[in-house]
Amino acid sequence: METTKAGYARAALITVVTSIMLVAGAGRQAWAGPPVVLEGTGTFTSVVVRTTTTLDPPCVSLVTRVGTVDFTGFITNAAGNFLSHAVRDACATPVQGPTKQTYDLLNATVAGRTGQLHVEAEGIFEGDATTPPGARSRYHLTITGVDGDFKGAYGEGQSVGLATTTSSSNTYYVKIWFKK
Repeated sequence: METTKAGYARAALITVVTSIMLVAGAGRQAWAGPPVVLEGTGTFTSVVVRTTTTLDPPCVSLVTRVGTVDFTGFITNAAGNFLSHAVRDACATPVQGPTKQTYDLLNATVAGRTGQLHVEAEGIFEGDATTPPGARSRYHLTITGVDGDFKGAYGEGQSVGLATTTSSSNTYYVKIWFKK
């Protein structure tokens, strides 16, 4: 009986470890050779429409921003799609909260390569976007290559910025791994 339990336990452990390894490697492309790693800096700006939904307590709200984003510098792209959700806590000073943004760059260029990039930004903001000078932000960026020369590429980076009710301006640093 003990041998059977040990066998089941070993099989379960192998299944769990294999599943973890598969999930951990699922986002990365298997390449024949070492990747090309490029890094750089630049800016991105957005023009947005902002909507607010009051939550409970009423000093907390869900802020949604939808619009376009333009990247310059290391990544260039005009009029990509922008979507953001933030939980705005105005119960105490300063106004602050977590935020997650998505930038869909349909026609991006990096070092002569072109294609679609998907960028997710997750971080925090502090300050009030509804009053000057606006809300300061800090983000961690995750980059995924969707098609064209970026198929299978991935990257990460950081950014800092300032947002108002109708726009935002950010400075970024990124590192991207490309297939040779």
